[in-house]
Amino acid sequence: MTKQAPQIVDCVHCGKPAVQPVYKEGQVFCCNGCVKVYELMHEIEQCEIPEQQPVDSAKYAFMDFPEYRKKFLRIDEEGMAVAVFFLPDINCASCVQFLEHLHVKNDAIQQSEVNFPKKEVRVLFDPIVLAPSKLAELLASLGYPPEIREERKDASEKKSRKLVTQIGVAGFCFGNIMLFSFPEYLGAEELEQNFKWSFAYLNLLLSIPLLLFSGRGYLTSAYTALKNRTVNIDVPVSIGIIALFGRSTFEVLTQTGTGYYDSLAGLIFFLLIGKWYQQRTYGALSYDRDYKSYFPIAVAKKEKDGEKFVPIAELEPGDEIVIHHKEIIPADGQLVEGKASIDYSFVTGEADPQKIEVGEPLQAGGRQMGASITVLVQSPVEQSKLTRLWNSEAFQKEQDHSIADPVNRLSKHFTWIILAISIGAFAFWYGKDEAIAWNAFTATLIVACPCALALTLPFTFGSTMRLMGKAGLYLKNAQVVESMSKIKHLVFDKTGTLTRANDYRIQWKGEKLSSEGMSVIASGCDQSAHPLSRAIRRTYRENKVSLDDFNEFEGKGIRFDKDGVSYQLGSARWLEIDAKNVEGTVVHVKRNEEYLGYFSFDKPLREGLDQELQQLHKEYDLHLISGDNDSDKPRFQTYFNEGNMRFNQSPEDKLEYISSLQESGQVSMVGDGLNDAGALKQADMGVAVVDDLYAFSPACDSILHAGALKNLDHFMRFSRKAMQTVRWSFVISFIYNAIGIGVAVQGLLTPLFAAVLMPASSVTVVLFTVLRTHYQFRKLSLSEG
Repeated sequence: MTKQAPQIVDCVHCGKPAVQPVYKEGQVFCCNGCVKVYELMHEIEQCEIPEQQPVDSAKYAFMDFPEYRKKFLRIDEEGMAVAVFFLPDINCASCVQFLEHLHVKNDAIQQSEVNFPKKEVRVLFDPIVLAPSKLAELLASLGYPPEIREERKDASEKKSRKLVTQIGVAGFCFGNIMLFSFPEYLGAEELEQNFKWSFAYLNLLLSIPLLLFSGRGYLTSAYTALKNRTVNIDVPVSIGIIALFGRSTFEVLTQTGTGYYDSLAGLIFFLLIGKWYQQRTYGALSYDRDYKSYFPIAVAKKEKDGEKFVPIAELEPGDEIVIHHKEIIPADGQLVEGKASIDYSFVTGEADPQKIEVGEPLQAGGRQMGASITVLVQSPVEQSKLTRLWNSEAFQKEQDHSIADPVNRLSKHFTWIILAISIGAFAFWYGKDEAIAWNAFTATLIVACPCALALTLPFTFGSTMRLMGKAGLYLKNAQVVESMSKIKHLVFDKTGTLTRANDYRIQWKGEKLSSEGMSVIASGCDQSAHPLSRAIRRTYRENKVSLDDFNEFEGKGIRFDKDGVSYQLGSARWLEIDAKNVEGTVVHVKRNEEYLGYFSFDKPLREGLDQELQQLHKEYDLHLISGDNDSDKPRFQTYFNEGNMRFNQSPEDKLEYISSLQESGQVSMVGDGLNDAGALKQADMGVAVVDDLYAFSPACDSILHAGALKNLDHFMRFSRKAMQTVRWSFVISFIYNAIGIGVAVQGLLTPLFAAVLMPASSVTVVLFTVLRTHYQFRKLSLSEG
């Protein structure tokens, strides 16, 4: 029979369903945060300190190292320290409420602020009174153990601040120049000449910071491109900017006109807004990560006087380190003490933990699942197999798999065409009227500036990235949108991607068991650290009972007694039963040497993936590559062709398979772990599937929330619709340029015409791209939020 899911009750504090209930004093809570807030409220009222969890004080001792303090703490002018901790156990508003009252727990804490989306807490404290290690211990004792990992420093925040400043300067200049130019728009011929030229000179002064600060990026980019003998979109844009500024300045200094400073300011302002809109993405996510982001900062090293936490960079061959439950092995070594059950899912893709005997080797990147073990380090961290793999040429080469920006490709032809037209207009008019000739030449360069064309991608791809993000797919940059639209092959990892690594659908097959009998079996499984035992306990949540005896036999099973009745759970070979007709992953059960039956384990596909894979199969060439064995091969034959499935694949095998597919078209790799990192990097579009957006994910082009994997086909189609929007925007831009050039070559361009046409073209393109992108988003039924 299939066990029915237990009834879910509501949390007594916040009222939300307690899917993973926490029990405290006979009451049910949805999470640890609600428990702590409930206790905190009573503490504030009654001045009682709630019971805290015991914490190993040595675990966070490395945080007091000078190198850690220098790297992770910021000291203000008053000597107060600011530390930011990642707390993965933050789940709801109660957690936020509790953590923002940390000052109640310790007087040395002045303030604490929670960033709920990032699951981070920012603490302002006195480092003299409260050491960083003690602060971490306090958080851990309260049920929020911080995860301290090495993260790369990203320069994007600094660039973003500079861009905002540039926009501010451009907006200030644009507004004031428009104000000073307003009488010109109204044709105020009788305007006092002194005021007229005063306003013109003020516009000239305002245009200098506009050009040299706000517009500098475009000029620099164009210079770099020309220096390298290439042409990008910034070349014609820069020509337009220089032409606008040059002719305007000439007119003002010779007092032959008031110039086009309003058009110049509007052009730069709109271009910067477009760049900001495109870059406005999810700064909390990290797309460029390496193994250091996954490893701990320090590890417990055995010494004569006990254990001492040291940075992993200081580990040397011959050191003995202690790896606790769920900690990562940072270096290749050998097991010298303890029972090792190593989860290598992030390294090899194999979902089930491996049993390692004393004397056998251990590979860096594995996670210990069970009691503490002692490992003899055999090579430094930087020389481990995992590190060598990550640093290998295939994994590290900086390949540009993204398609060249279509606007940049187009600009190569656009620039030469505009130069030819402007020179042609100059030559045509020069023999007839030299003044008209110069006017036609500069006016053509001004009005043909591809501002609308340059705004197409920022606003189209910016809107696409933002809407995809709301639906659960977070893109690294705008070029990924175009890469998505060109994909031919979709390659999936299995465990952790199509299925959850430790999510089992369990069925009991055999003699019908009473509720009391299942309670005893579930209680026995609760004593074991084996993932299959844990899965049984999670599924069969009967009342926990005390056992008379319990023993676990590594690689075989468990045995326990209750009221004189003996139970055995484990492999068929250990229980000495004939199970030739039983296939798949199973756990057999005996009671007093009598065979009762077995639990069968099946890893179901993620919700909605059955229909999604069938739909994708119609449009793409689907492939499956997995580090697991081929036991699941029959179930996936519905979605993948026989020749497109590979099992027992190493990280190198996956990378080579992606490379071979790229010979026949662009490839997207969809995976989740370090074992997929090389394939994700090699693919034209690497998609990292994660259950927690802020937990570790390998280097990739996009991060996809696991719950949104069922919408992958919609995302792919949305990218193709975005490219259609880009093409239609090009048409609109060309129409505007044709009209403007037609007027300019005749020498009829006036400041008023330029002031109307250039902003109008920009606004039209922006409105068209944004509105059409939102329409296509709703049409594809992609949900926001």
